[in-house]
Amino acid sequence: MEAAAIRLAAPLAATRPLVALVLLLSCSTAGISTASACELSLVAPTRSALKNPVEVHTSLAGDVLIARFSVTSSSINAKRELGPGEHPYQYDVVEVFATFSERGFPYFEFEVSPYNQTFQVRINDPKQHQEGVDLGLTSTAEIAKGGWTAQLKIPLKALGWDGDPGKIRGNLYSVLGQAKKRSYWSAFLPKAARPNFHQVEYFKPLLQCAPAA
Repeated sequence: MEAAAIRLAAPLAATRPLVALVLLLSCSTAGISTASACELSLVAPTRSALKNPVEVHTSLAGDVLIARFSVTSSSINAKRELGPGEHPYQYDVVEVFATFSERGFPYFEFEVSPYNQTFQVRINDPKQHQEGVDLGLTSTAEIAKGGWTAQLKIPLKALGWDGDPGKIRGNLYSVLGQAKKRSYWSAFLPKAARPNFHQVEYFKPLLQCAPAA
């Protein structure tokens, strides 16, 4: 793993791959509804050739959080098959971090690559996490001309959600590109010299783009 993007501790301190994403956020307490797209903002580096490449659309269907990513990119950094010890975040990836706690812990990390490779992590506190666990994620991904799309379905009750949509908080991310040209994108993080996706103080409601009732 590379050290350009600080994750949690050594096992989580890795950079993430470059990808241009489009985040569309919409939500409803009873079924899926549509809202305006939410764009990911550039966290690092200071500048990128990619311009607003990521949108995410989130919705709530029963107790399932759905996040649909649209990624616009002229090139994709991905491998059809990952080798031993390789993870999606080493290439282009989209990510959802989710929690139901005001203090931010525990929270859950979900990643999907352009080839629908997944990675799931439970973070209990800043010093304790479980990588490669099955948190119930189901996903699809499709590469198309000019980019790729991914959909993540996350069952919340099994993770401890009490049914209150207002408690669904977290952040939305993407990492795009290769090596020194990687760029890091987030819904809520500010710009930073070294991006750290594991900052619970920046978690916000994931369904904040819900349409008016």
